[in-house]
Amino acid sequence: MKLSFVIVEYHSVEDILACSSSIQENMEKTSYQFEIIVSSNSLYNSEKRKQLLAVHSLCKWIFNAENGGFAYAMNQGLKVATGDILVIMNPDVRLKSGIGEMVEYFAAHEKIGLIAPMIRNTLGDIQDSYRHFITPWRFLVRHLVRVIGQKKLKKYDNPVNMDWVCGAFMMMSRTSYTFAKGLDDGYFLYCEDMDLCKRMWLGGYKVIYYPMAEIEYEGTRSARYSLKYALVFLKSLLRYWRKFGCIG
Repeated sequence: MKLSFVIVEYHSVEDILACSSSIQENMEKTSYQFEIIVSSNSLYNSEKRKQLLAVHSLCKWIFNAENGGFAYAMNQGLKVATGDILVIMNPDVRLKSGIGEMVEYFAAHEKIGLIAPMIRNTLGDIQDSYRHFITPWRFLVRHLVRVIGQKKLKKYDNPVNMDWVCGAFMMMSRTSYTFAKGLDDGYFLYCEDMDLCKRMWLGGYKVIYYPMAEIEYEGTRSARYSLKYALVFLKSLLRYWRKFGCIG
């Protein structure tokens, strides 16, 4: 069994070394082969590229000619991946525990198309990385809850079906990847993970949240309060609704 970890780099070179080190440390505890592929959307200087290739020898690098967005860059990496399991991963993710066990569970259930672990932030708090498909009503309720108070997160102790899971870290089988043909690169940023999960369900595959495995991921907090990123998110959400409808 071989795992391909595919990471999109966008002004995040400093995260790649720590990210790849956490992958190597976790994979050495298992019998699985692995590769790390980094698809860069921000490195255009040839000298910097040479330096990176020397320092980050564990990684296979793809240098995209322009920033075509997250989904586009991820697809470039997925196309050259040779693993039986393909892992979509953000550069600021750190693997913590249970990843090998999650792979075993995944391999034993052929109808699972996509699986994702529990996510904790750097303070150890469990994040809401598992969700229902976003409808206009759910969108309004979610943002109303943020205004009036924190919604209590439902917690799970065992694997459970989910509409969609956060794309910071998700695993696909080679078979389900071939079916889905990767991410929809019509999304520049945001909602491509929800879109992928939706297509998995429509194709007869399950999307599973596996809480016995854990990663650490803080995400970009500043983006949550940025008008620029809010508009990008809304554009992606409207694309999703046009594609699949608004009723979930």
